[in-house]
Amino acid sequence: MQTLPVAEKNVKAYRATLRDEAGTLTKLSGEILFFNEVTGDIITIEPEDCVWLCVLGEVGLQEAQRLADIRHGGAAWIATTPRQEVA
Repeated sequence: MQTLPVAEKNVKAYRATLRDEAGTLTKLSGEILFFNEVTGDIITIEPEDCVWLCVLGEVGLQEAQRLADIRHGGAAWIATTPRQEVA
């Protein structure tokens, strides 16, 4: 399986709940994102969302990589799509 590297260093992910829904919270490209586990939605956290957000603890590297794969189309898409590189 091919994974896409994260261009940013020290990207961390945290288990969190937003409006009583479980998910994962991370900061990428200056935006704080919440990945909803049930629906698969990616929500950009705005200041008014902070009252409904509860950060529980950091997740491991494996979970962070799984979420990065989902963000880029999923493991099957990454594995079957040719890379667009300059030769």
